[in-house]
Amino acid sequence: MEYVNCNLCGLDDTQVLFKKKDKFGITEDEFNVVECRGCGLLYVNPRPSKEEIEKFYPETYSWKETLEADSFITQWIRKLEKGYRYHLIKDEVSKVVKFTGRRFGKVLDIGCGTGDRLDVFRSVGFETYGVETSNSAEYAKEHLKLNVIKGDLFSAHFPDHFFDMVTLYNVLEHTHNPTRVSEEVQRILKDDGFLIIQVPNKNSLQYKIFKKRWAAFDVPRDLYYFQTETLGSLLKKAGFKVMEIDHFMNWWHPPTMVISLFPNLDPQKAWQAEEKKGNPFMKRVFWIGWTLILSPFTKLESLMDKGAIITIYSRKNIFIDGSKQI
Repeated sequence: MEYVNCNLCGLDDTQVLFKKKDKFGITEDEFNVVECRGCGLLYVNPRPSKEEIEKFYPETYSWKETLEADSFITQWIRKLEKGYRYHLIKDEVSKVVKFTGRRFGKVLDIGCGTGDRLDVFRSVGFETYGVETSNSAEYAKEHLKLNVIKGDLFSAHFPDHFFDMVTLYNVLEHTHNPTRVSEEVQRILKDDGFLIIQVPNKNSLQYKIFKKRWAAFDVPRDLYYFQTETLGSLLKKAGFKVMEIDHFMNWWHPPTMVISLFPNLDPQKAWQAEEKKGNPFMKRVFWIGWTLILSPFTKLESLMDKGAIITIYSRKNIFIDGSKQI
């Protein structure tokens, strides 16, 4: 375990908001979620070091088509899950294309998991690259034939000004140094490129309702928790300008709401049960049902600019002539 100062403002002045255990029960330890009194950033402190964090990611953390499916029902559920996942990802990619106006170019997905998002980007005409620290990188390379490096952003050693777009979907909060990650993206991104980041929103209506029970607090895998102000400050510090903040998720995807109300319906726990030869069929049915029921609520919170998940589109903070903007 390691103790750290605030990654955004550098202060060592925090208050403990609450303590929370790992949902997978990998350890019985409780982790502090603290708030910086200087800038308002939330983070886990003390936290697992880079060498320790890997043990907190079970093999079933990321969805894989090759996860154990020993019955017809489980195989059928797997097909439904794949269709559902690709429907959501296609919606995200279409938003990226609409906002950026780009229909081709080099795109890097940091923390790409099993590569589903890259697969969709490739299908619409992009040249795709990915980095992933877990064994999911091997799945992406072998099953989807994607250009994915197993490792982190820094070990990949990409050249300067190489990418047209860089994406981090629910990944930045997992990194040990989000400021340094953003600065490295600044280096490898073209001057007219886009950085797209999606993170849980600490300023959401769901956080105000659920507090520490909010499912987005996935400690200790999530190390930081942002809101529009803190993430905007971090991006400005790294040399980016926020262009747009999107509070809206797909209608059929009420992020974290169902799991906050019913933690046992968590799909990741269902995948874990399948690996142990369990049959969480009814849990899946209830999860689908509550997803449909709660979709209008998540639409409402988005209309109030209080969405549980925010997607921020940003560009390098420069003028057309290449000079730095003040």
